[in-house]
Amino acid sequence: MSENLYSANIQGDFNTLTNDGSGYGALPAAEKNQTYFAYFSSVGGTGPELIDQTAYFVKYLIDAQGNVVTPQPNSIDVLNLIQNFEAGKIVNVTSLEGTTLFNSLLGTKTVTDIGRIETILTSETGSGRRDYITTMSFSQGGTSLQTSFIPDFSFSAKKVNTSTITATTFTTVDYPYELFDPSSSYNNSTYTYTFSTSSYDYSTKVVFKASMLVSGLSASEVLYMQIIESTDNFVTSQSLDIEVASPGANFSNSTTPPLQSIITTEEGKIYRAQGGLSNLGYLNYIQTLPQTFESGSRIRVRYKLESLSPFSPSLLLVGSSPNTLNTSFVATTNYSNALEVEAPYWVALSYPTSSNVTQSLITSVKLTNILNPQSDYTQINPTSSLGFSTIFSPSYLLPGDYIRFEYDKTKMSKIYNVSTYTIGSVGLAQIDIMPPVPSGSILDHFTVFRINPNAGNQIILNVPKPTGTTGQQLTGFIKPQYASQEIEDNFTTIIQKLAAEGLLT
Repeated sequence: MSENLYSANIQGDFNTLTNDGSGYGALPAAEKNQTYFAYFSSVGGTGPELIDQTAYFVKYLIDAQGNVVTPQPNSIDVLNLIQNFEAGKIVNVTSLEGTTLFNSLLGTKTVTDIGRIETILTSETGSGRRDYITTMSFSQGGTSLQTSFIPDFSFSAKKVNTSTITATTFTTVDYPYELFDPSSSYNNSTYTYTFSTSSYDYSTKVVFKASMLVSGLSASEVLYMQIIESTDNFVTSQSLDIEVASPGANFSNSTTPPLQSIITTEEGKIYRAQGGLSNLGYLNYIQTLPQTFESGSRIRVRYKLESLSPFSPSLLLVGSSPNTLNTSFVATTNYSNALEVEAPYWVALSYPTSSNVTQSLITSVKLTNILNPQSDYTQINPTSSLGFSTIFSPSYLLPGDYIRFEYDKTKMSKIYNVSTYTIGSVGLAQIDIMPPVPSGSILDHFTVFRINPNAGNQIILNVPKPTGTTGQQLTGFIKPQYASQEIEDNFTTIIQKLAAEGLLT
């Protein structure tokens, strides 16, 4: 059985009194007699994740006899680095250089953390309060899909004849003239588009547009239009959305579509045709649908005309027109392997009061799916002026990760628990953070990052790197506040020995 590298670092439950010196009220295991100090060969800023901090890049870990080791990932030397420079502890930083550029980085400092910063998730594009994206994109690792193999779900069909509408039940709109259809999935006899493959397998967003040019809609008639989906050739089907031209809606007297007012409802967007007194106008429908279409799913457009008067309804559905926004049915797709998640990303279960020191946040359903460790999703970096490095870490969260809001260092919290919050039958990802986020914070403006102790040799200290020092180098030593007596007695001698051996470069 292989040894867990973290096992030697476990110190017990600090909320419980114990008799082994590891519980509440006891000093941490490495509180006294630290047996190593560090030599760093350079320093760097820690932004944009950690604001106003500095990373000291450790070249050697040195013991009381002057023995030198270079911390390597997942080694006992990294474990010694972690134990000797615990977060929150005081250290003393010195340098052999006589520069004044870095004076603020020398002296007594506090350890923030040990390791390399890895960005997990971010919506931030700048430091302003409103500088964030409302759609995050992700790619799935290990996929065999290639961009060139993503099916083209696009098509366009057009009505070429004018017909009279008298239907009082839903009837299919005939769009017989196929303008283009790269995947040959539109049937111009049944006026049906069929998905050749599952759209969500390729994380492809499908955008539909249906247009109807009508003439003669009276004040006593109502015209409904739907895009419907079916998996059994429309024996059963569901409406994806509805448009309504209501009684008294008058149309523009030109061949261009009139202005429309948009009414948003829980069911979707309803477009109500508006315009001046005339008998000609457009009823247009544009809708972005989620990536849930299965292979074999069918889509088509249908309409229904109702009359509120004792007379039978009658309306012309115009097929030929010089205007490019003719009676037509169109689909376009986003050709990429990216899966998109739209804001809101987080919802606070409650905001802090004077009595609580923790807070719980839950994610959207889509972000919950992304955060599943089995899904192996990684975020695609947003275009940013902040300078985030390419994100390589998979999108799952761990206790100990940091989350910060609004690019504000005072709104940074630590995740101490990751769990599931159930609403009805839906399980959402929940994180518990400390300290709470102030009320009024923009939760969609956020960054989650991890400081991985096994992936780097950095000691991060709570001091900002001075401006104007880019390209300048600083070397020196970091000694724990409670170094062993042997290190204190031999410190100068050890430095002289290492300098003579040419190691302090």
